[in-house]
Amino acid sequence: MTSIQIQQRIRQYMGHSAARYTGFVHWLAERLSTEHFRGLPLTMLIGLLIANTLILSEIAENVVNAEPMVQVDVWFTHFLFQGRVTSISQGLYVLTWLGSAYVTVGLTLLGSYVLFRQKKKRNILILCLLMAGVGVFVQIGKRTFYRARPTQVAYYPETGYSFPSGHAATAMTLYGLLGYWLVRGRRRIRNRWLVAISTVFLILVVGFSRIYLGVHYLSDVLGGYLLGSCWLILGIVLTEWQRTSHRTENK
Repeated sequence: MTSIQIQQRIRQYMGHSAARYTGFVHWLAERLSTEHFRGLPLTMLIGLLIANTLILSEIAENVVNAEPMVQVDVWFTHFLFQGRVTSISQGLYVLTWLGSAYVTVGLTLLGSYVLFRQKKKRNILILCLLMAGVGVFVQIGKRTFYRARPTQVAYYPETGYSFPSGHAATAMTLYGLLGYWLVRGRRRIRNRWLVAISTVFLILVVGFSRIYLGVHYLSDVLGGYLLGSCWLILGIVLTEWQRTSHRTENK
């Protein structure tokens, strides 16, 4: 729906009072317009970013205050521990490295090289900004809450604090952003769905592996996902913003 059509709908709804709020009507119509990214798509992403931040804040508060969320964490961790299977543990131990610093830094450098060859220098800046940002915020979170890991059920020794999960946060940010770029670059719907499903599966399996292997609690992974999704939303906004600016410059 165009901005003009939305303005007409708003004026019909507001009646005579719309004349006194012409500026507001125009602003609201622009925010709800589907003509361009800066309309409804950007409005929805900002709303999602705010919602993620509020939910992350609530989870963090529950972790600090030892509320029912902590009880769920302990129950779920022991539930998985009691049913742990060696073959599954070994498989997830391999997959969990996809969210490690070594792999994500390596993929960031590789992705930057590919983008450089494709002459997409702005995307390199977006990728590096997001990975640096999420890494810093993960460390801030760990040093703010000082949450101990569930070492008594850990499949292998892991150092550092538990909340939020760095593996989950970086997986959400890195694979989410790369997946988004790949989806945007695919013309065939079938290929887009294949990339999207593969991206979601990869992100989920990294997060689940952290809980199954006993190196993180459920809320650690959820917190990591929410933190990572905030940076992912920022990456999507920057991507679409620079695409729009690039089209404007070429006109």
